[in-house]
Amino acid sequence: MKGGPAPAVWQPPGWSPQGAVAFSRSLIADDDGLRRWAASGPDTGWGDWLRGQGIAPYTWRRLKAIGCGDALPSVCAASLRSAYYTAAGDAELHRAELAAALARLAESGVTPILFKGAALAYTAYPDPACRPMGDLDLWVAAEAMPAARAALATMGYAEHGKDDRPLAIQAQMSGEVQLVGRAPGQGLIELHWGAFAGEWLRRTAAIDHQGLFCRARRASIAGREAWTLAPEDALIQLAVHLAVNHQMAYPGIRGLLDVALLSRAEKVDWPALAERAKAWRVGAATWQVLAITDALLGLPGADEAIASLTPPASQQASLRRFVTEATVLAGKDITGGPRRFAYQLALVDRPRDAARLIGRTLWPESGWLKARYGSTGPVIRARHLAGAARGRI
Repeated sequence: MKGGPAPAVWQPPGWSPQGAVAFSRSLIADDDGLRRWAASGPDTGWGDWLRGQGIAPYTWRRLKAIGCGDALPSVCAASLRSAYYTAAGDAELHRAELAAALARLAESGVTPILFKGAALAYTAYPDPACRPMGDLDLWVAAEAMPAARAALATMGYAEHGKDDRPLAIQAQMSGEVQLVGRAPGQGLIELHWGAFAGEWLRRTAAIDHQGLFCRARRASIAGREAWTLAPEDALIQLAVHLAVNHQMAYPGIRGLLDVALLSRAEKVDWPALAERAKAWRVGAATWQVLAITDALLGLPGADEAIASLTPPASQQASLRRFVTEATVLAGKDITGGPRRFAYQLALVDRPRDAARLIGRTLWPESGWLKARYGSTGPVIRARHLAGAARGRI
């Protein structure tokens, strides 16, 4: 990720880019480096940063595993300890909820593919408490979606729609149905039409959804049978989701940690991953996440894949106007407004796809307007253009 100067970013008290890089490089595999960090007297600013990046539970677990949790200043230790045990309680609630949901879905003949946190917590992390999650993401085949929705409804889950993303649009862009539990111990389950969602992907990429299904692997998750994505597919999905859907903002370092730990937990065919990302036209997004992960956390074995995916120098420079290692470390947020769209344009692999993305963002098909607004015509188009101008599309 070489290029021009990094954008100025906010830094919390007690934190520095140099210290954050040194810490992140020691987080996964450098026990001595992590011990030196603990002995350096990290203050409450560090605790705030770790919690804000979503990696406080994992950090506390690592410190305890190498026997240096007590070396931290008491206030910082209390912050990380609290984050871990809070996450442990939440993880147990999610485990029970997921096990119950998988059992009910199985009774209806539906076995979903789990991805993101619902899979990572049980396959890549040392224990589920180290990977906090806000919801459970389950991908089911389109033909199984009615049965899956009905099965969860019998458990007390109610569908929660988004005014700006009605179900007709969600289905078009491989989005999700949100189901909110009403019983104690239930939270949010998202049933997805696909693992790669959003208008950016629909307009610019060529994801092989059938290939994803065919390569999925059986797994035991929360004591129940389920499926997970093949490791190469899962890594591409994590990279694209972080870069395109979250613009490298929250979960920030936790998103990179997902990539780094999954790559260590599974045997990854890195050349196949690179070729697949290029064929799907998500090479630049995948490169950006892999390169920053390698710089901050280490990604053994990925050098050739990263080199193969490296975009032209001009595109690298464009991307660095928005995102660098420093902006990720500092939690810089560009998820709203025109800057977000400009960054997403910079991620597109082919110029003609960027042109299509601009054109269809401003002037979508009538079918899209009908699905999004319930109607078409000049008034609806004017309303849509006004929203696009404000960066709300």
